[in-house]
Amino acid sequence: MAKATNGDRRRYWQVVIERQQASGQSIVGFCSKEKLAPATFHAWKRRLRRSRREAGQKAAQALLPVQVVDAVPIGAGKLEVEWPDGVVLRVQGCEAQIVDVVVTALAARPARRAHRC
Repeated sequence: MAKATNGDRRRYWQVVIERQQASGQSIVGFCSKEKLAPATFHAWKRRLRRSRREAGQKAAQALLPVQVVDAVPIGAGKLEVEWPDGVVLRVQGCEAQIVDVVVTALAARPARRAHRC
């Protein structure tokens, strides 16, 4: 009989760990019933968890596609409104018409402090 490859052992232990989790039994009880060494079970569980974590880190380090767009549209401006109580509203990269509408609307209403979440 051919020796099992590392990939075969990984798949076997992944299935065993999933069966234990689905069984609702403790690891010791499951291993006793299946005639497995609990220490080996724990070692494979750690090894597989570490492999998944490392694979996730590699995926997080992957390059992502980006799209370059014009930095600032023509006619874009900056809006900054400061209330007497220190509340500041800053908006950048908006069109001048939007700045005019926001300033007009704010001038017509009393300022209210927003709740922070």
